[in-house]
Amino acid sequence: MFSIIDTAAGELRRPKTMADRACDQCKSRKVRCDMTKPCLTCRERQFNCTYDKARKKRGPAGKRIHEIRQNQGRFEENNHHSQPDLVSPTSSSTHTVVPNGLESEFRHGESFSQKNENHAGRQLSSFTPEPVHWPSGTTPTPGEVNFREVTTSHNGQNYTASPSQSEMYFPSLPLDSPNSSLFDTFGSISQSELPAEAADVWPARVHEHNLLPWIDVYFKRLHPTMPILNRANMYCEMLLRKHRTDPQYGAMLLGLCAFAMTQPVQIHERGSIASRSVQARMLMEECVRMRMAPDFGEDPTIETILASFFLFACLFGSHQHKAARHKLREAVDLAYSLGMHLPQSYTGLTRELREQWLRTYLVLSVTERAYALQQSHSISFRGRPGITARFMQAFDPSATNEYISSLIYQDRADAVGMTALLYLMDTFDAIDESVMDCWNGYCRFSDGACESFDRRRALQMFRAQHRVRDACLTGTILFAPSVEPLPMAQLLESQQIDISVTQLWLLGRLWQLCLTHGMLRETSDHAELRFDFAFRIGLILMSSCNVYSLSAMEVHGVGLVEKVYDVAMGVITAMSSCSSLHLDLVILSDSDVIASPHPVIETKVRELLNGFASLMREFRGGDHKYNAQFETALAGIPGFHG
Repeated sequence: MFSIIDTAAGELRRPKTMADRACDQCKSRKVRCDMTKPCLTCRERQFNCTYDKARKKRGPAGKRIHEIRQNQGRFEENNHHSQPDLVSPTSSSTHTVVPNGLESEFRHGESFSQKNENHAGRQLSSFTPEPVHWPSGTTPTPGEVNFREVTTSHNGQNYTASPSQSEMYFPSLPLDSPNSSLFDTFGSISQSELPAEAADVWPARVHEHNLLPWIDVYFKRLHPTMPILNRANMYCEMLLRKHRTDPQYGAMLLGLCAFAMTQPVQIHERGSIASRSVQARMLMEECVRMRMAPDFGEDPTIETILASFFLFACLFGSHQHKAARHKLREAVDLAYSLGMHLPQSYTGLTRELREQWLRTYLVLSVTERAYALQQSHSISFRGRPGITARFMQAFDPSATNEYISSLIYQDRADAVGMTALLYLMDTFDAIDESVMDCWNGYCRFSDGACESFDRRRALQMFRAQHRVRDACLTGTILFAPSVEPLPMAQLLESQQIDISVTQLWLLGRLWQLCLTHGMLRETSDHAELRFDFAFRIGLILMSSCNVYSLSAMEVHGVGLVEKVYDVAMGVITAMSSCSSLHLDLVILSDSDVIASPHPVIETKVRELLNGFASLMREFRGGDHKYNAQFETALAGIPGFHG
């Protein structure tokens, strides 16, 4: 067939013919065809060259064009109205920290970004889409299937995302979240083939580089209060593709990122909460899907436990407490089956694994006790965590104090986080199963009085809490007094507010338990057994909250504001229980009753309640159920007008 010169374009062009497509044989073999009849390839291989098979038309169906235009119009409108909202996490707060020695591997991954663009039809987020086609602040996630059918362009080529039956799309990371220099960090990993004996279990709609900023958020904002993972080890295991071959490790990674998306939301990121919640839900679904097996729990690992724990944290933050309790119980039961509460289970473990087990056990013990007091549940890790931790050192040749000191200072990066965890362990050490039984209403009565929690036991627990608080302020761990950790004032601000609020909240829980057991009096030699002790707790707590920044409190999610709400409701309960307590009563500051690292100003009860109401309105913009509940409680107080 002749070719003629297009003098206008200066190119060779060929007139269109019926054979202006690959022949059936070349199409089937997926080789280049010169589209002659017979073609050169068929002549060389002596094939019968045919053009009989019908070809599917390219591009979207005609009936979908109108819907596409509507979607694009809606996206453009969202782009105009919601530009300031989806900013999470910011580029300044999500610079991914790469461990030393891994820079070359991460840079090597960038060389594959151009190669990945050739597969943009499969993975849409290998490029940044035109802003006119996608909602402001979001990018399509590679391999996601739950998108509406939308056509976008890149480098002059059109790509079409396939529709799903649910006709939903998952908002991905905000545009400024992944650091540009590490956008395709795992490109080299994605292109390499798995070993023949290993199956790729990683979900297709989740790409590693979209998780990197959220892993960084965990280590920056959550790791100081939950020092149970090592950043360098995690990056190394991801580079070795453990998350693609080990379903339990992959599920743990997805749960961790979902947790990092939903809990530590800062003030300037509130507009992205809805987007974060949707994407976190998708990661949670994939996390659960990766763990599904008939024999789940038969051979648990530390990753299995942590995946359940992160799922609990996500569900707790969304107020799904029945499901959250199930996941927390699942995590504790898995740890129980591994024997994390037994000293002999630690024998033979490497030092690194033994410390990770101990940290996980302490986090689970503290969390289980706190959640049981919040939601009136029983606990599985019975006994006292501090005694267990001390007894656990019997198999170690070094002394307890030396071991605890090395546990804190072996890794300087984790020293602050481990110190805060040990302070919390000391705080919850006295909350055992007998106290929880009374709290849940299962008292053992004898002659009309509770045998488990009497006046003597109550004063013992109050004194224990005072000792723990004094030890935190001076820098002492009660079960290892020769160790010299950092005092609470030198910890991170988020750790200080967590420890302080938790300790005061526990005092309030004990005061509430004394109230239900009929131990409180209007006047008593012991301040803890008086009705107005709830006022003092609230005054110290409010003074602490006024010192710390709101962002440091919001890192802990709704769990912290729930504790503040409990303390504030204790003030209202005290007024309703004692006629001599009223709104205009001045609460005196007495450091001998409750120690405080901050100056405390005498305040009227009315002003204290107004302070709590203001704090709850400011916490995440009042977008939590405790704001409305407290406003309702205040409206029921006679004479209170705000």
